[in-house]
Amino acid sequence: MSALDGYRLEWLGSFLAVVDHGGFAAAAENVYRSQPSISSHVADLENRLGAVLFDRKERPVRLTEAGMAFLVHARAVQAELEAGEAEVQAVLGLLRGRVRLGCYPSAGAAFVPGLLREFGAQYPEVQVGLLEGAPSDIGAALQSGEADLAIRPLLPVPRETSISHDVLWGEPLVAVVARDHQLAGYSSMELARLSDERLITLGSGAQRETGTTEVDHALRDAGLVQQVVLRTNEPQTLVALARSGHGIGLTNLLAAAVSDTGGTRVIPLHGTVHRREVGVFWDGARAMQPAVRALLDLILQMPVPDAVQRFERRA
Repeated sequence: MSALDGYRLEWLGSFLAVVDHGGFAAAAENVYRSQPSISSHVADLENRLGAVLFDRKERPVRLTEAGMAFLVHARAVQAELEAGEAEVQAVLGLLRGRVRLGCYPSAGAAFVPGLLREFGAQYPEVQVGLLEGAPSDIGAALQSGEADLAIRPLLPVPRETSISHDVLWGEPLVAVVARDHQLAGYSSMELARLSDERLITLGSGAQRETGTTEVDHALRDAGLVQQVVLRTNEPQTLVALARSGHGIGLTNLLAAAVSDTGGTRVIPLHGTVHRREVGVFWDGARAMQPAVRALLDLILQMPVPDAVQRFERRA
């Protein structure tokens, strides 16, 4: 017990608040403490550790090497306390707690609203926080504890070896074509038919996941990588570029389904083995508290998004 002497939980709370919100003032605003209190807690923690945790000359403040080393353990303490509280509530028959759910934009629009409505009806005392981002960032968020669960495509494959998943649904790749384009009359088409077209895909040359998505694999197999002239991180931008005649958009069905596709045709691609598979992910190395388990169980029971159901009925 001597290793715990002198530590106070509010020090950890203030330390993590500064990390999560990027500064002392922002931390104070978000956790409803005064800035002097936040600064005092962090200073007391630094004195106890004998190390400076933040480089205060940077804006926003940045963790020092010592701070980064300590962050992993502070997150672990936070997670274990939350898990302990949830276990006690489960014993008492009342599920409470907070679950952090990561997702990418199209699943966030097409799947998550119905999920949260159903979960809230079943577990009104559990809060769910959303973390939306690129699929390549989700594995790191799960491992760091920023997210407890994540809904994301199976590709790109997470680099973190402790990450596990279950598949939720599969969906085709689609071409988004302006209504006045010569290909707009097709109900489906092979990717090879686009060999003379300018192509627009999701992603960015600066992103780690570029070249590892389902569309990128399909383009490589068809020998069409050089046809890509534009990339964008936003499905709606991809549709707008295709509508304006900048090229033919290539994406997944759900990304097109949650966008305003007026003035375009969305045409499923056949003749390719590549399709997007989406799963729910978690870090198997971290203890799963009851509230997280409850959300995971519901995710696995939920129907697939409407756009995927409609495509499956037509196929």
